[in-house]
Amino acid sequence: MDFVAFQKAFRDSGVIELHEVQKAFPHFHARRLSDWQDKDYIQKIINRFYRWTDQPITEQLAFYTANRIYRDSYISLWSALSYYGLIPEGVYQTYSVSTHKTKSFDTPIGAFVYKHIKAALFFGYRIERWDNKPILIAEPEKAILDTLYLNPHWRDGADIDALRLNWPILAEIAQPAIIEEYAAFYSNQRVTNLSTYIIQQMADA
Repeated sequence: MDFVAFQKAFRDSGVIELHEVQKAFPHFHARRLSDWQDKDYIQKIINRFYRWTDQPITEQLAFYTANRIYRDSYISLWSALSYYGLIPEGVYQTYSVSTHKTKSFDTPIGAFVYKHIKAALFFGYRIERWDNKPILIAEPEKAILDTLYLNPHWRDGADIDALRLNWPILAEIAQPAIIEEYAAFYSNQRVTNLSTYIIQQMADA
């Protein structure tokens, strides 16, 4: 198979996965990917995953890549909070939660961090679109609760205040009833207490 056929088949793919290439071209040899990397046509992200080198490295590409390289995951935690404008700091890693084990990848296009959650908590995400490709990202309410749950050292309102959450934006885009409903699934008194504090702050925003 020549590069022209490969490019035609996968040009619109945000991420190129070796399995999909071999499925489309059963006689494809992975050595060709090394050749095309040497020519700077494509770049390896991690084993089995590649991108086009002329594709801009954007937040959307990072989010889509995060979904692809570690299945059963969605964007959450600091990345989702930043995406919604809820925290003032820039986020230089892409954070996700996953039903698989906690893991991280350092890649040429950035670092990807995955935090484990139990399968019963794998809900509360939405599908955003990037170039007609799906990106799974936590709803604002779920991003907040995932962050509370996965930071067990946070105990009281002072810890929440240290986040410097943008309360007016949170009050605009999140619903207290959903926070309360979702919090119950965590079966964690600490998360319940902190979420109650957040709901109170939203009411005062």
